[in-house]
Amino acid sequence: MAVNRFLSRAANATRSSKRVALRESVDYVELVRDVAAMANSGGGVIVLEGVAGVDEELLHEQLGQYAEPEFEGFEVEPLTRSGRPSTAVVVEGVRNAPLVFTRTGRIEGEHLAFVRGGLYFRHGAKSEAATGEDVRDFIRRQLDSTRTQWLANIRQVMHAPDGAEVAVIQTAKRDEEGRPTLIRLTTDPHAPLYGQVDPDQSHPYRQKEVIREVNARLGEGAVNAFDVLSVRRVHAISEETRPEFVHVPKFGSPQYSDAFVEWLVAERQRDPRFFEKAKISYLATRPRRSPERST
Repeated sequence: MAVNRFLSRAANATRSSKRVALRESVDYVELVRDVAAMANSGGGVIVLEGVAGVDEELLHEQLGQYAEPEFEGFEVEPLTRSGRPSTAVVVEGVRNAPLVFTRTGRIEGEHLAFVRGGLYFRHGAKSEAATGEDVRDFIRRQLDSTRTQWLANIRQVMHAPDGAEVAVIQTAKRDEEGRPTLIRLTTDPHAPLYGQVDPDQSHPYRQKEVIREVNARLGEGAVNAFDVLSVRRVHAISEETRPEFVHVPKFGSPQYSDAFVEWLVAERQRDPRFFEKAKISYLATRPRRSPERST
C-alpha cells in the first residue's frame, strides 16, 4: 500500500478530489461508502479533519456488514493538519472483484448513503454510483494487473536455471468447466491418481460464516471481523503458510475450513484472552508513522 504517498497528499490537500476525501466528522456509514468508492477506484485517502481517532475495529465491522467481498485493504493513521490532530484512512485498490453494497445504508439514520446492490466509485470530489466508464476502467485495471502477473511468470520461466524442465501433466478427468480434477505426476500408468480438492467443500466458509460458527460454539459476541483479522496477521495465517485453514480463489473473498473454525474455538477455550491478545499484538506491531504536518 502506498501509505506514505497518500499520507503526504492527506496532509497537504486543500480540497477533495478523486484520491482525497476531506471530512470534518465521523459517520461510519459515510466512511464505509467512501472506503468502498476509493477501493473500487484504485485507492486513495479519507481525511477526517479535527478528528483525533477512528475506531478501526468498528470500521472493519461496518464494512463487513454493508459490503462484499471481504476487504481489509485499509489502514487508519494519525495526521496533523493546521495544528489540529486529525485522522487519515488510507485505502488500497481492491483486487479481482469490486466492493458491492449488500444492504442499504443511511447517514445519521436518515440521509440515503447507498442502496443494496450499489456499486460506488469516486467522481472527482464525490463518492457516487458507478457509470459504464467506471466499470470499463475497473476491468482495464484488472486486465493490466493480470498481464503484469503473466509477464512475471514468463520471466520466471526464462530465468529458470540450467537443467530445469517445464512439465506437461496428463489429465485423467475434468470437471464441468474443463479444469483437471485427476492428474498423474508420474509416467507409471499404474500409479494412483491425484485428485483436485473442491475448495467449496474443503473451505466452505466466508469470514462472516466463520464468525457465525465460532460465536455459535463460544457464545454470541465472542469474536468479530477485527478479531479474525488480528489472529490471521499475528499468527501469519495465509494460503501459503496454512493452506489447510484458508484458500484464496482467483475471484472472490478468502474461504476458510472447518479446521480453522475448530482451531479458533480451541485456542479461545485454552486461553480466554486469545482474541484480545491477538488484537493487542496486531496493533502494537503495525508500523506507526509520526503525524505529518501540513505546510
